Amino acid sequence: MPQTLQPEIASTQQLLFQFVSELARELSVGHVDLPSFPDVAARVQQILSDEAVTGERIARVVSSDAGLAARILTMANSTLLHRGGSRVTDLKLAVTRIGHENIRTAALAYATAQLRRAAQLGHIRAKLDNCWHEGVRVAALAHAMAKESKCVRTDEAMLAGLLHNIGKIYIIARTPREQIDSFSDDGEELRSWHPSIGQALIENWKLGDELAAAVGGQYELDRTHSGPADLQDLLIVAVNVATQMANNSADDSALAKIPAAAALGLNDSALIRIMLESQADVEMLEAALG
Repeated sequence: MPQTLQPEIASTQQLLFQFVSELARELSVGHVDLPSFPDVAARVQQILSDEAVTGERIARVVSSDAGLAARILTMANSTLLHRGGSRVTDLKLAVTRIGHENIRTAALAYATAQLRRAAQLGHIRAKLDNCWHEGVRVAALAHAMAKESKCVRTDEAMLAGLLHNIGKIYIIARTPREQIDSFSDDGEELRSWHPSIGQALIENWKLGDELAAAVGGQYELDRTHSGPADLQDLLIVAVNVATQMANNSADDSALAKIPAAAALGLNDSALIRIMLESQADVEMLEAALG
């Protein structure tokens, strides 16, 4: 029986590879087609590419969508991002409080939420929900690791975590309905292909070379380099920890031996503490990002 299935399996694999290759070609020429991705999220990314943009202008764009405006205010008052202080109700003040990278995070989280609710994508809602929870888990871990190591800014780390599987979301959202069951949520095909698709998306959105490289190289466990730890080091560790925790197989002694963890200065005890505390952070971040 297995021998008779081999040609069928090979044919399916070939079709999937051809499909993802076509997505990569589209992205290489700047064509991004993400169904139900709200225009306001794209506008936010565009204005934030201007280093001289004012908080007033950002607030004006954000206020054009009530859902996104509410998300920004929620983030500004989140316990995870702002411990203590008075509650913010003014959108311009909220924008100033949380900073540009967290504005990006809020806009992209809002866009992902819109994808999950889109009627035309109802057949993959469970897969998109899984991607969402996976992204939030890695974002919370990355935030905690950045805070612990002080090698990477916490807002950059959180954005990288949230976007680490954006390529997976893109592939799933673009896959024809009749082929979607060929992709399992944790299958080797998606693991092999989504980092490069995610890197291409981030490059198209002009979110920065460091972020694009981190997403593209998130599975490079043997990576070493000269100089201080960087965003890719942090994302490698956060993704690996999140995967092991999801599989109930976390081994802090093995994790600490990853070169990226050593570069970040995250030893066994630090990783244990981060893993133990991460669930509360995940819940707070899910509440903030909605």
